[in-house]
Amino acid sequence: PQQIHFRNYLDATKIPGLLQAAQISIARTLIGTACTVLLAGFLGYMFTRETMWKRKLWYRFVVLTMYFNAGIIPWYITMNNLHLTNNFLGYILPTLVSPFYIILTKTYVESIPRELQDAAEVDGAGTLKVFFSIILPIIKPILATVAIFAAVGQWNSYFNALIYIRSESLQPLQIVLRSILVGNQTMSAMSTGAAAVEAKQMADLIKYAIIVVSSAPIMCMYPLVQKYFNQGVMLGSLKG
Repeated sequence: PQQIHFRNYLDATKIPGLLQAAQISIARTLIGTACTVLLAGFLGYMFTRETMWKRKLWYRFVVLTMYFNAGIIPWYITMNNLHLTNNFLGYILPTLVSPFYIILTKTYVESIPRELQDAAEVDGAGTLKVFFSIILPIIKPILATVAIFAAVGQWNSYFNALIYIRSESLQPLQIVLRSILVGNQTMSAMSTGAAAVEAKQMADLIKYAIIVVSSAPIMCMYPLVQKYFNQGVMLGSLKG
């Protein structure tokens, strides 16, 4: 490279539908990650409370979903019956409860001294008060770990949109990028001679620019939670 230039990125922003798709991906990542983290923390806490009705039964039921699923066709039928096809909520609601994240937070909550919760309950704190005032501030490391996993999963996810999202206004960034890359490869294959070389160079430049654009949000997010992420991963490794 002879010099730094941003022409490829400016050209990428002119691609029809790219900015709209980026907004959809950012919205689903922010909303989906926040809801998933909050619910994983709360359910992980509830599954440690012996007063929860049928606690062991519900926990085993949640874990069971890690090993069995109905498949793509029943999944699509279910989403269609719930009116979540061609719906932004289809990105959010199916990811709210994740057994893996619940197991992580449950393991972390179990490492917190029970006396903290008992003292708060003696002072009259209820379940929600204990969770938001005592548990939530303490479990920040594991929630940061869950946030990284959930954000990466939401940002990189494209298969669910490929299956049950037909509206172009709801397509995430990954679907649009995939279409651009496939289209550039097709144009390069159809060209010959000097035009083929130039087309391939343009396709590669756009491809590299798109890779950087699609990776930048997660790269910017990780340093903000790196301290908590390391703590959460280490605790998970020690607890097994």
